[in-house]
Amino acid sequence: MKTLLLLSPIVFFVLPTAVLSENYYLILTKRGTGLERIEMDNKEDCDQLGKQWSEVSGSHTYACLQIE
Repeated sequence: MKTLLLLSPIVFFVLPTAVLSENYYLILTKRGTGLERIEMDNKEDCDQLGKQWSEVSGSHTYACLQIE
């Protein structure tokens, strides 16, 4: 019984991060080479990396798709 009581606070702190974790695919379209898919942890990082790729190459476009 003591073990269950000790694990409860641990589960309380770990569970919300697991529930709040969102995964996205960054889909890059590259002229002449097709599509590239990169798994990302959150939408902000996905958008930021997509914008960087687009600005550097000038020919790439991107989309961030949420994984369900």
